[in-house]
Amino acid sequence: MTTESPLTFEHGYDIRSYEPRPDGRVSVTAICNQLQDIASRHADTLGFGHRDLEQSGHFWILARLHLMVDRLPGFGGRTGILTWPSGNERLVALRDFLVLDQDGPMGRATTSWVTMNTKTHRPDPPQTVLHERFIPDREHALTFPTKAVTRLKEGEHRAEITARRSDIDINGHVNNVKYLEYCFEAVPGEWIAENRCHGVDIQFRSESFPGDELVSECAMAEPDQGMDTFLHGLTRVSDNKEIVRMRSWWRRP
Repeated sequence: MTTESPLTFEHGYDIRSYEPRPDGRVSVTAICNQLQDIASRHADTLGFGHRDLEQSGHFWILARLHLMVDRLPGFGGRTGILTWPSGNERLVALRDFLVLDQDGPMGRATTSWVTMNTKTHRPDPPQTVLHERFIPDREHALTFPTKAVTRLKEGEHRAEITARRSDIDINGHVNNVKYLEYCFEAVPGEWIAENRCHGVDIQFRSESFPGDELVSECAMAEPDQGMDTFLHGLTRVSDNKEIVRMRSWWRRP
C-alpha cells in the first residue's frame, strides 16, 4: 500500500480463487467490493470512518455508485485502486476511484455517500458531521451520466429473492454490493453466458433487512457508449417499496 497525500489513498487487491465466474473473469461486483473496502480504509485514516461517525451518532450509507471498466481481471490477477474524497453536494459527500492493473488504468468510478443520523434515521449534511478540510472539491474520475438513474417502468425478466442474514453489513441492513447481485439475478442466464457487464450506475433508494421478500426485474434499454444496456428495479413485496434502481452496460468478450 502506498499513499500520495493524506487525501489520496492507494491499496492493492489480489483476485481470490472464489471470485472468478465460469469464464475465468470476475464480475463487476468483485470490483465494487474492493471500492467499498478501500473507501472504508481511507475514511478510517482521515478520522471519519465507521467508529468515528459512531461517536457523533452517524453512519455512512452509499447513495449512488457509477463504475465503468474496460476489462475485468481473472484469477491470479491483481488490481490497484486509487481513491480520494472529491467534494460534497448538499446532503451527499463524493468519493472517486481509479482502478488499475498491470497494463494501466482499467476502470473508473464515482460515488455519493450520505451521513445518516442514527436517531432520526435521516441524512445530516456532511459539512455538519465532517470537518470541511476532509472534503475538498477535486477532479472526478467519472461523472454520473444523469441526474438520477432512470426508473424501470416494466420489467421483461423477473426473479424473486429473499434477503438473508448473511447479506447484512455492519449497519444492520443489506450490504450495497448484494443489491447488485440481486439485480443481476433477473438477467437471463443465456445473456450472461455470452456477455460481460462492464459498467453499472446504481441508486440506493431504501434499506432492506433479513427476511424481506424482494422482486428483481430488468429490461433491455437503449444502447450507450457502443454497449447494450439493461434497466433494473428492485422492489420489496410487503409494501411495494422501491429499494434500488440500476442501469448496467454489457458487451461480448
